[in-house]
Formats: sequence, C-alpha cells, structure tokens
Amino acid sequence: MKRTAALASGFAVFFLVVYGGASWVTGFYPGGLRVDLPFERHIPFVPSWAAVYISMDLLLLLSLFIFRTWRRMLPFALALCAETVLGALCFLVLPVEVAWPRRVVTGAWTQVFQFADTMNLERNYLPSLHVAFACTAALAYRERAGPVARMGFTLWALAIAASTLLIHEHHAVDVLAGALLAWGVWRVVAPRVREAAFLEAVRVESICARELYRFARRHPRYGLIALVLYQQSLGRWREARRARVGFCFLQLVDDVLDGDRPVEGEPLEYIDALLRTLETGAPGPSSAFHDTASTLGRVLLAELTNPGAREQVLELVRTMREDRERVRARHWWDAGRIQTQLSNTFRLSVGLMLHVADAQVRAEEAPSLLAALGWCSVMRDLHEDLAQGLFNVPADVAAEVRATGHDPADLDALLASEAGRAWVASEYQRARLLLDHSAAELDSLDGRPGTALLRLFHRSVEAFWARKLPRRMPFLREASALRPS
Repeated sequence: MKRTAALASGFAVFFLVVYGGASWVTGFYPGGLRVDLPFERHIPFVPSWAAVYISMDLLLLLSLFIFRTWRRMLPFALALCAETVLGALCFLVLPVEVAWPRRVVTGAWTQVFQFADTMNLERNYLPSLHVAFACTAALAYRERAGPVARMGFTLWALAIAASTLLIHEHHAVDVLAGALLAWGVWRVVAPRVREAAFLEAVRVESICARELYRFARRHPRYGLIALVLYQQSLGRWREARRARVGFCFLQLVDDVLDGDRPVEGEPLEYIDALLRTLETGAPGPSSAFHDTASTLGRVLLAELTNPGAREQVLELVRTMREDRERVRARHWWDAGRIQTQLSNTFRLSVGLMLHVADAQVRAEEAPSLLAALGWCSVMRDLHEDLAQGLFNVPADVAAEVRATGHDPADLDALLASEAGRAWVASEYQRARLLLDHSAAELDSLDGRPGTALLRLFHRSVEAFWARKLPRRMPFLREASALRPS
C-alpha cells in the first residue's frame, strides 16, 4: 500500500505540473479551433451530472485496492503519465475553443459543479483526459475483475464520458479522442511495462533514488553528487546506470562500515556475507542492508563487462573492510601504512569511476591526484574518524601528542599540542606539492576522455585546501609560504 500510494502521489504531482503547465501556456494563445458538431447544440446542460464527473477521482483511487502491489500498479500509472504528456502536446499544438453557451448554475448542485469546473481548469480540451483516464481505469480494472465488476467499470467510464458532455465541459470530438487515446496507450504501454526486465530496472532505480536521498540527508555533498549523477544520465540513461548503481553500492557499504548506517551486530559480518553472496551466489542473512546491497552489487557486477573491473569492485570492498578492522582493534598505523591504505582506496575507486565513464585515462596516470584525494579525505573527516576510532594520525605523531599530556584521539586536543599542529601543517604543505604535481599530470593528459573528470576532482581538493580547511584550522593561514603557487 505504501508503494502503490507513492506511485499514485507521484502521478498526481506529475499531472498537476504537466496539465497545469499546458493550461497556463495556452492561456497566452489568442484563440483556438472550433470542433463542435451540429447535433451538440441539442445536448442539454445538466449540472447534477457534475457529481458523476468528479467521481473519476474515486475511480482512480480504487487502483490502490485493485492492484495492491507496485508491480501491478506501475503499468496503470505509466499509462496515465503517457496520456498526460500526449494530451499536453495536443493542447499546445492544437488548442480548441469551446462553443458551449455560458453556464449559470443555481440551487443544490452549485458547489459540486463549481468544483468540477475548477478541476477542469480553463483550457485543455482535445483530447479529454477525463475520458482517457476513466477509460484507462476501466480497461485496467477489467483484467482483474469478474463479469459483474467488468460491466460496472465499463458503465462507470461511459457515465463519466457522458458527464463531460452533459455539463458542457467537452465536445464530442474531445470525448472520442480521449477514448482512442486510452485504448492506444494501454495497448502499447501495459505489455512493455509488465516485462520482467523493465520491472526489475524500475526496482533498481527506485533503490538508487532512495539511497541517494538517505545519503543527502546525512550530508548535503551527497545531494550534489546525486544531481551530477542524474544530470550526466540525461540522454544516456541506460548506459549511465552502472554509475548510479556503483556509487550507491559502494557508498552504502562505506556507510555501514563507518557506522553511518547502523546495523544490528558487527558490520564486518554483514560485509563478509555480502562478499560471499556476490562471489559465490550463497544466500545471505535476511536484512534490509543485505537485500539492498546484494541487489545493487549484482547489478553493478553484471553491468561491468570487464572482468578486471568486476574484481576491482570486490577488492575495493575488501580494502574498505580493513578500515573497520583497525577501528575494532583501535590500531594506530604508521604513516607508510596509512598512505598505502589511502592509495589503494582511491586507486580502486577512481579507477572504477573512470571505467564506468568510458574514460581513456587510468587512475594510475594521476598518482599525485590520488594522493591529494587521500589527504583531502583524511583532513575533511578527521574529527569524525577520530571520534569513531579510525586513526589516520601516524602512530609516531600520536605518541608525541600523548607525551605532552594530550589525547591524539580528540581533534581539539590534537590541535592543542605542538606535535599535532606541526603534523597538520606538514600535511598541508605536502598537499600543496601534490596539487602542483597533479596539475602538471593533468596537463599531460589533456585531450583524452576522462581527463575532465580528474580535473573536477582536482578543483574540489584545491578548493578544500585553499578555503575550507583554513576556515576550520585558522592557524594554517599564518604560513604565508603555503599559499597556492
């Protein structure tokens, strides 16, 4: 019910935007075509039929109880969306001017009629979407109903079609066009939407959209990433699916390992079960995380035709897993081991990004940029990482900080110590050198597909070095020799 209601709500918003937008645009037109037929002057105006007219909303709401699952509801919802788009195009290209005389209503049916008239807006006549939706509902519901119910839905749709004439909202041509639109769209849309591959693709996209929303709620930067992913998908939706799925899969794994997405028990057990499922097909534990991650992981591995890229995905998950292991053991690594871990992480992750983007450059061709990304990751998340026990401060620096009576696991205490501040300053200087070397590396790669993506990463790190980190740690501004070259 929740998912079918979400589909119904989504269609309602879509309809209001498209239908209302078409009505607004055609409001600037000087006039329209006359499609009234001679016999229509004899059709009476019967305000009480407005009750039948507005019953179309009730007819559509029955879909929540007739289809009951999103897979059964989807063909109906997409058929209505297609009819809305096609109808709006007709309204814009072929505006119609009604020929009915001015309607005056008094008495008991005044409010009902005014509601029906308001719902119809001022324009949007040919085809009648009111009739199209009613006929689509009758066609869809008949497939899941017995003989009596089928007859009832048919008569209901016919009554709604008649009501559009009896309250003088549409002409006969509008009604006929609406019925033909419903018949044609249902015959084309429903069979295709019911295909297993299409339904599975929709399920995967809905999972990605849900995860991207959850990431963005945690931090705004993920909202920006989501916008970029969808913007890059325009015009090549199918080809870009592996980028959307890949980001959601790896970020979800990272969130579980970091504790940003809580799970019951030890996160490593969930990741190990996920790896077994992806590598051997063995069933995993019944949990929301495993169901979501295994679905995304299987799709990602299937989308990656290169065996090396598929192995990179699994290797990256194992590399991310090592961070959780050192959190559990509360290990302080030396600088060399920290740099190796960061290098492996960004070599694999950036390499996968370049692969899914069909780039012709490899991550290994920009080693300084990879190192700069590792530096940025450490400094950007230093407070959160230290708080959760992920110690990216070298062990010898931590020992010096402890020797002065400060706790290296607390950022404020770390920065209060001379050794801690000296380490941050030296890392800041190292990052400047890395960024300068990275700029030269990228210049040598100019003109090759994928370089623009690497430049985007470079600009992001440069902005963090120049503005964001000095705002967090003002003492870095004192080192005039560290200004961008």
